[in-house]
Amino acid sequence: MNMESWKMIRSTVKKKQKLIRSSTQRKLDDLRKIIPGCKEVDIETLFQKTMEEILELEMQADILKTLLTLHGFDQNSSH
Repeated sequence: MNMESWKMIRSTVKKKQKLIRSSTQRKLDDLRKIIPGCKEVDIETLFQKTMEEILELEMQADILKTLLTLHGFDQNSSH
């Protein structure tokens, strides 16, 4: 392979890396918008807060299911 081919390959790889980085950054920005208090935090904190938010939402869902069961609404019934 000649030098020109290597330059073209390297340029293509750099463009793809840039697209991947910008795509990842957009997804992180979207995540920052939906997780409370995470607009200006680092990635590690963002992931930690995301896990905490997921656990909290799961707990809330479990509580709501329990309340429905206590009040006579069965998940399998057609109320």
